Amino acid sequence: MSIGTEQPTTSERRTGLALVAAAIICLAASGGLLWWRYGGAIFEDMVSAALAWCF
Repeated sequence: MSIGTEQPTTSERRTGLALVAAAIICLAASGGLLWWRYGGAIFEDMVSAALAWCF
């Protein structure tokens, strides 16, 4: 007897997919708002800061 081998239902799959889609849309919208407010400078600063943090 195994525990946790049940297949997810269709509604559970839809709910999970909707949550992932909502998270992606929120990330894209926040990036768009930053671009609209600060222009390209914020992204150049973020990329250079991320590279400086990595190395």
